[in-house]
Amino acid sequence: MANEQKFSVVLPVHNEEENLKELHSRLRKVFEGLGGPYEIIFVDDASTDKSFDVLRDINAGNPHVRVIRFKKNRGESAALAAGFNAARGDIIIAMDADLQSEPKDIPKLLEKLKDYDVVWGQRVERQDDMIRNTFSWGGNFVRRQLIGDDATDAGSPLRAMKREVTRKVKLFKGLHRFYPTLCRMEGFRVIEVPITHYPRTHGQSKYNIRNRLFKYLIDLLAVKWMHNTHIDYEIIEELDERTP
Repeated sequence: MANEQKFSVVLPVHNEEENLKELHSRLRKVFEGLGGPYEIIFVDDASTDKSFDVLRDINAGNPHVRVIRFKKNRGESAALAAGFNAARGDIIIAMDADLQSEPKDIPKLLEKLKDYDVVWGQRVERQDDMIRNTFSWGGNFVRRQLIGDDATDAGSPLRAMKREVTRKVKLFKGLHRFYPTLCRMEGFRVIEVPITHYPRTHGQSKYNIRNRLFKYLIDLLAVKWMHNTHIDYEIIEELDERTP
């Protein structure tokens, strides 16, 4: 039908060869159940394993699948930005390719989009190790103190948003972890919804405390600067120049 909303799923991929077929199978089942047009966009961030070969096979077997491949590794923010720019849907869903998030939670997020612009998955029972959970808790606490953002799980990989959000909110390197804050700064309505979270069973995490802590603090200060200098105004009346 001409007025049906189209869904676009954007998935950054870096060395996730063992997870991709199962992830695609789960996503396909969810969207075939929802009905209506959809596309699944995998963005291969210069994987060094067989991820792209697997994605090529998936693409050949499903006309709803699109694959973008980077020449060099550019990071998650760049992969998300490329996927958002390529997306043709009215509603954009983003998630990681590590199978720690459950595609079955997507309809729950879509239901909330009737009243909000951005729906963020909240991992209420995180299945990461103690160090990662502690770092996440500390990062959320510092973020709330510096910029007053009350998001409890800003780093959650599963989110859904209306198309105009991805068109207006610009991503910078590393700032995907602050996307709820950037959305609120632009006046979009954001809400968190509890989602399932699983431990990683295949592949390796791309992050650790050493490669995240200093970068996180620098990014946080950048977002604080953006938050403090953001131009915000509301027009209550406008008189056009009269034509003589």
